[in-house]
Amino acid sequence: MIVRKSVALHGTAVHTRDIKPGKDYDWYVKAGDLQLFEQMDEIYRIALRDVEGDAPKLAIIIDGQRIGFLIGDLPSQRVDHSQRVIQDTLYLEFERQSHQTVSCHRTVLHTAAVLLLCSKKTYKYHEQHFTQYAEELFLRHSQEKELVFKTATLPIVSQQPNFNLPLIRQEKLALFSELVNRNRCARYLLYFTERENIRFSFVSTGRLNLEKCYQVADKSDECLLLTLSSEVPQEINLKKGKSSRFRI
Repeated sequence: MIVRKSVALHGTAVHTRDIKPGKDYDWYVKAGDLQLFEQMDEIYRIALRDVEGDAPKLAIIIDGQRIGFLIGDLPSQRVDHSQRVIQDTLYLEFERQSHQTVSCHRTVLHTAAVLLLCSKKTYKYHEQHFTQYAEELFLRHSQEKELVFKTATLPIVSQQPNFNLPLIRQEKLALFSELVNRNRCARYLLYFTERENIRFSFVSTGRLNLEKCYQVADKSDECLLLTLSSEVPQEINLKKGKSSRFRI
């Protein structure tokens, strides 16, 4: 059973391809109060766009009261002129409110954990849910209708990670994206401790090389990154500088 929770939304964006002649992939939809969008777009261009590999394409940024969530490689039902499926990327931005009993940050982190822990079959259901939302936004934009985005419905945890696995303790860390490390990252996100004046980012991607892992880590105070790159066969501390390539 998939459990979802509705969360107040402050802004949204959709990266997709318009099928009109001469149109390519771009952020065709940008609406609302998007304070973290430029930061997320930079991470997207470095770590997620056109990166191959069968892994969840996710990113989170926490900065102050704001949290941004991105999910990529969402297959739409539209095709381009070459009959290739058009892939959507959906960005959602939220703000923590003082009256909230459960932080929206917590809900978004739980959503990322769900996507890391679930089976490929279940991931497809979540993928369809986010794709439908992205396509509805793009359709309304194409028809020049008013965008409605007061809330977003996010999946929340229906299973727990493996608590017997080693804890993640580094402030900036790259790990190979396999089942054990996805479990470890899910646990870290579920029990993430929010701290003031700390910008945190999480990225799950495909075969992102080590050089670009460092580029992503440089943009946050703390960073956790999952990659399928063969350059990351074990944990790599991204805080120790590019020259050392220090392996833990």
